[in-house]
Amino acid sequence: MQIKRKLEYPLWKIPFFLIRSLLMFIQVIRTGILSLLIENKYFNKQIELILKILNFIFGNNNQKEVGKNLSNVLINLGPGYVKFGQALSTRPDILGKKTCDELKILQGQLKPFSNSIAKKIIEEESESLLQESLASFDENPIASASVAQVYTGILKNGKKLAIKILKPNIHDQLFRDFTFFYWITKSLEFFIPSVKRLKLSKNVEVLSEVSLNELDLTLEASAADELAENFKDHPNYKVPKIYWEFTTKNMLVLEFIEGIRIDDLESLNASKHNIKNITEIGTEVFFLQVFRDGFFHGDMHPGNILIDKEGALIPIDFGIMGRLSNKDRQFLALLLTYLLNKNYRKVVEIHDEANMLGKDVSHDHLSQAIRAISTPILNKPIGEVSLAKLLGQILSLSKKFNIEVQPQFTLLQKTMLMAEGTTRQINPNINMWELSRPLIDKWINDTHDPFKVLEEWFHKNKIALLKIPEIINKIDEILSNK
Repeated sequence: MQIKRKLEYPLWKIPFFLIRSLLMFIQVIRTGILSLLIENKYFNKQIELILKILNFIFGNNNQKEVGKNLSNVLINLGPGYVKFGQALSTRPDILGKKTCDELKILQGQLKPFSNSIAKKIIEEESESLLQESLASFDENPIASASVAQVYTGILKNGKKLAIKILKPNIHDQLFRDFTFFYWITKSLEFFIPSVKRLKLSKNVEVLSEVSLNELDLTLEASAADELAENFKDHPNYKVPKIYWEFTTKNMLVLEFIEGIRIDDLESLNASKHNIKNITEIGTEVFFLQVFRDGFFHGDMHPGNILIDKEGALIPIDFGIMGRLSNKDRQFLALLLTYLLNKNYRKVVEIHDEANMLGKDVSHDHLSQAIRAISTPILNKPIGEVSLAKLLGQILSLSKKFNIEVQPQFTLLQKTMLMAEGTTRQINPNINMWELSRPLIDKWINDTHDPFKVLEEWFHKNKIALLKIPEIINKIDEILSNK
């Protein structure tokens, strides 16, 4: 049963939201982040001028500890903001490597809550775990992230466990943050009607539902189980075993696997791991999740991916997962292929075929506009090409060309940004999309093979087809009786 809480707010809360918006805005600017963004020349001249004015009024020009300052602000603001910071920590192209390294504290090194409270939660969730099943329990958490923290224990049979428990009151805290984000997007849609086509409030609803479902750890266990089933025959991607007998909504118990963080290059090199192989495995796994299965890991920051001693990738968090229908996957595969091939006319055509364009949209003008925003990105050195950023740029054309934004791609785009950022951190000379291209091309050919399409149709409808002889016999009986 999924968690669904409607993001509503009473009118009396609006003045508090306004005050909170202003305070949050000032806090973030005071970290010095605007000065960093201005120096990196990430925005156009008009936006850069606005940022300079805001930075002059509220900000500071000290860039030495932007990451630390921003981390502290986001932690104080709440778990929803921490998740935003985790995404930022994978974007050295925006904030620079030093700032991203400072933001990595948000990936699992937050200040933990009391160990006595943690033990009490574990005892309440499973009386037998601590008292009967464990030979030892380490009271020092190995990780403390935005919504949970993780402990280790050793079973009497010698197996080591990771024990993940939710933070106290995390449901209400996260819901409060998303309600605030929802109000901001609704306000933007009210005061700027043209923003409605971006479906910002709908995107917040989608992310809210995904994130709140992260707080039911039986759903996370189920997601891990499904992912393990999908990759049971893949030697280089291993999902830890779930101990269902101890797992509850508030506690997840799984196999503990020793490993090195995927972005810890010093340790990986010291252990003689092949970084190129790791990059290729990660790219293949991402492709298989998105295109083959339509079920993908939606929180791929480096803190959630380990490398074991054999060089296999080990995911260790399954709270945020995404799904895509076969129709969505086919659209995405064609979109990425046409973008990489710089076939902008085809990009427009598939948007039209998916009923995402207004009736009066000029295909020629839209094709030209997509070329204009794509060329600077696709002409960059191979390690700097960002298809996730390009998709965001295409979405920015939605107002002018009446493109219907699809909320189901929101989580995927965030995941793409994280995957690109992680790949760029560990191997800046490789572009994951160039590695994916042969896999995507093969998948497109296979899914459009008429014999395979027919075979799939027969497989899906085999029960109905088996009933055809029975139906024919009944018709024959009816006709004979006449």
